[in-house]
Amino acid sequence: MFSFPKTTTVREIQRNYKKVFNEAKKSKKPIIVMKNNKPDIAVIDVKILEKLEKRIEELELEDALNSIKQGEREYKEGKTIKANSLADLL
Repeated sequence: MFSFPKTTTVREIQRNYKKVFNEAKKSKKPIIVMKNNKPDIAVIDVKILEKLEKRIEELELEDALNSIKQGEREYKEGKTIKANSLADLL
C-alpha cells in the first residue's frame, strides 16, 4: 500500500537531527527534507541506500541481457544489417 513519505524541515534537522536520523533508520523509509515548502533532499538509512543501489545494478544487468537476447533473435531472423563503416548506418 502506498503512503506518502514522512517530511521534515531543515530547521527540524538542525534542532533534532538525532531524532530524525534515528527515525529514518528505524522506519527504513526515507524522510523528505523540505526547503521553502518544496522537497529538497532525502534522509535515508545507508543500508537501504545500498539495497537500492544493488537493485538498480541488477535491473541494469537484466536490461542489458534482454537487449543482447533481442539482438540475437533479430540476427537469427535476418533483421540485422552488416555495417562496414559508420556511413552504412546513416
